[in-house]
Amino acid sequence: MLHLLRYTWVVLLAPALTTKLGGVYTPPYQLWKVDANRFPRVKIVLQTSESQGEIDIFSVSKDNVVYFMVTKDDIAMLDKRFSFFKYEVVIEDLEASLIKQNIRGRANSNEFDFFGYHGWDKINERLIEISSNRSDIAQLVTFGKTFEGRDLKYIRITTNISEDVSLNKPVLWIDGGIHAREWIAPATVMYIVETLLGYQELNLTSKVKSYLDEFQFFIAPMLNPDGYLYSHTRFRLWRKNRIPGCSKNIKMWFGNCYYKACYGVDLNRNWPEGFGGPSTSSHRCSLVYPGEKAFDQAETMAVKNLLQELKENTTVGLYLSYHSYSQLFLAPYGYTGDEIPPDYEHHKKVGNEVVEAIYRRHGKNYTNQRASELYSAGGLSADWAYLSLGVIDSYTFELRPNSPDPGFLLPAEQIIETGQENVDGLFALIDNLHHNQNKKKT
Repeated sequence: MLHLLRYTWVVLLAPALTTKLGGVYTPPYQLWKVDANRFPRVKIVLQTSESQGEIDIFSVSKDNVVYFMVTKDDIAMLDKRFSFFKYEVVIEDLEASLIKQNIRGRANSNEFDFFGYHGWDKINERLIEISSNRSDIAQLVTFGKTFEGRDLKYIRITTNISEDVSLNKPVLWIDGGIHAREWIAPATVMYIVETLLGYQELNLTSKVKSYLDEFQFFIAPMLNPDGYLYSHTRFRLWRKNRIPGCSKNIKMWFGNCYYKACYGVDLNRNWPEGFGGPSTSSHRCSLVYPGEKAFDQAETMAVKNLLQELKENTTVGLYLSYHSYSQLFLAPYGYTGDEIPPDYEHHKKVGNEVVEAIYRRHGKNYTNQRASELYSAGGLSADWAYLSLGVIDSYTFELRPNSPDPGFLLPAEQIIETGQENVDGLFALIDNLHHNQNKKKT
């Protein structure tokens, strides 16, 4: 009960605590790490703590070191729980670190650029502008609405866009921003959009033209606009969407909660493959709460309906979702590590080409692996696309950085380089799609 009341206090007092970050409240958190190789049993303790909403697991390194966030109110309790596992404090005061490094990076310019992180309104304005300017190859479409009523949009990019024949081209789906705090993801997807429309990477014009002649890109830069706005205005590290729910499944007769309301569902745990399995929690306040059932969120249902409709009319040749962080290229499966997917060798080959292309641009090492090798997680979008939609090339990117400091707070100075290297990675991926490999054999 104290745990629940503490978070109610945060919500009520947050407006009075926003002055340091210009309106964005970052609660008093610390970042800890623990070596799961040295203490294998700690993973059980971590998963239990996360399921109860007591910690937030940030990342798992290649050498199995787990980084997780704790509130300062819980330090005494969690110290007793994790002291046996020899945890270390990585960042003493996350709020102070954010202020000191000045990496909040919100854009101040009225013009859209890649020198800062723009809010949803500015991203939306830019999509409207460039789709209008390049109406010969671009079309902006609303395909759903969020709980708070914001439009979910994709931009369709292809040659001969006004002709019915273009609808028969294979679909390449790309999305970003499903997790609100991962600001570099929608920024990178927007950089890809601008490259395809001729605003960036002008030396790749002929290559882009060949892709647009063959494929139709469906790109949704922002799948969680409600959460993204909240991360810009109230809580920088917010992850989920913003749908409210009771912290206990008990309601008063007039519909209010006996306990406090908890907000949000983790949209990348709301898909059916492995739903409610590892790295999820039935605790509504948890950052990995998957919802009551698969596809019970407007955002995920909208994507599902759109992609299933597209599949009825043509081939869906790619499903690609951008996240941060850890510099990873992740292939199926994510929900289980006990099975090897039948397309494992193809995934491995594609991933190797992708990470090599990324490295050649700015020397950044991305790791190619199955998602479950990072950690198993149920309800992932890429597993659904692979297993239910039948998209052989279904992947997830974890973008820069490769460490929890700065983690989700990637300096804005790295937006352009991240976009550039991931344009190269995407193009290498397209060149090695299963669709293209089959075409070469015929």
